[in-house]
Amino acid sequence: MFGKRKSAENGFEWQLPGGWIDRGESPAQAARREVCEETGLQLQEVRFVGITNNIFTRREHSLSLYFEAECADVRSLIVGEDSKCIAWEWRNWTELTGPLYLPLHLFRKSGYQPFLSDRQQTYVSF
Repeated sequence: MFGKRKSAENGFEWQLPGGWIDRGESPAQAARREVCEETGLQLQEVRFVGITNNIFTRREHSLSLYFEAECADVRSLIVGEDSKCIAWEWRNWTELTGPLYLPLHLFRKSGYQPFLSDRQQTYVSF
């Protein structure tokens, strides 16, 4: 599942649900919380799958941790933060085209291949 992150330059950039880890939270707990806040979805088992080093500008730099998980009930999908995201869409990883938010662009370039199944799944970044 990918979101259309609002962007001044292009109208949107594809992104993953995610955010910041709260004090005292594990990365897996943060993944569950952020996905629920942004999409309304509940995650089942969460599995760490990668990291990117995101250098936006000389002063803006972050690391993103990536997770994959199956969703318990895909029918509960919502846009929970419409000030940041236009929509969420179920898309195939290999068919994702268009402008990508820098961390997602770097993650795709890393060569990561998501697990393949007939179930709908999501990927999370922090």
